[in-house]
Amino acid sequence: MTSSALLLLVSGVVLGVGVPWLGMRMLTPSLRLSEKAQSTNFRGRSVFYGLGVVWLIWAGCAIIGGVFAASLVSASVLPILTLAGPLALVAFALGVVDDAYGSGSDRGFKGHLKAMARRRLTTGGMKLVGIGLASLIAAAILSGIAPWSGGEAGGTTVTRVLATLVAGAAIALTTNLFNLLDLRPGRALKSYALLGPLALASTVIGLSIAAGWSDTRGVAGMALDAVVLGLFLIGPFVAVYRYDLGEEGMLGDAGANPMGAVVGLLIVSGLPLVGLLVWTALVLALNLASERVSFSAVIEGTTALRWLDGLGRLADLPKGMEPEDGADQSDR
Repeated sequence: MTSSALLLLVSGVVLGVGVPWLGMRMLTPSLRLSEKAQSTNFRGRSVFYGLGVVWLIWAGCAIIGGVFAASLVSASVLPILTLAGPLALVAFALGVVDDAYGSGSDRGFKGHLKAMARRRLTTGGMKLVGIGLASLIAAAILSGIAPWSGGEAGGTTVTRVLATLVAGAAIALTTNLFNLLDLRPGRALKSYALLGPLALASTVIGLSIAAGWSDTRGVAGMALDAVVLGLFLIGPFVAVYRYDLGEEGMLGDAGANPMGAVVGLLIVSGLPLVGLLVWTALVLALNLASERVSFSAVIEGTTALRWLDGLGRLADLPKGMEPEDGADQSDR
């Protein structure tokens, strides 16, 4: 193993996993004691807000890690972390505002758009606009290297612009999807774990092939990128999963939004145009379905999904003791 490869692995372990884990390990005692951080979850248990702070820590580590990787290896996908970091930071900041000041009076795309039509900006509407713009900017940066844009060979300018708009929409819709899923302990984290391999494969394989890096660095180079990027991906999960599943803490929008933004960015980054269109159609359909259908009801009514949803979570309360559960609610 070369010294550069060893340094990249160390950066993945330390910046990707170690710093987020240590940061949350040290912060959670203060969150438990803070009266302002207390909340009640879906079945009446007292939990603390603030698990989303892991993405604030991660964003800084990702930016440093991406710059460090770019200085060590000329042909690598790891510098994409310098794009994922700021995107996660924007999603986190807007999520914090919604968690702190969201009233819940206007829900869904329709509710926030109606409020804006009346010249009233909700915190959810601010997220809608802010994350949408950040996603579009991220897609525009990706358009120079992503397979869906044609890379340097790229098709017509119109085609590239349209593909960029679709990519931006896909990232924003994936971000919101995770917000919709964060209604039960561990649900968003499990979705993140399930989509993580797709995000990893799309970025490493798609971008490497599109840029010709698979020829210059070979399988070994791609494998190194996958391991290091994988470490950065699992870092936030490792840092907060026990608090989330154990119903001690809550991710909130500040945690679910950046989680979805990072997954969306990485999935979109390496897809061909057809794959991008399919992914966009899928996340759009799920977002629109949430306006009419309760995801929780669907999960509870499907044996496999109900088992997965409850895996690792605290035992359910006896029947008759649970709080009433209405339709899925989310300040988007």
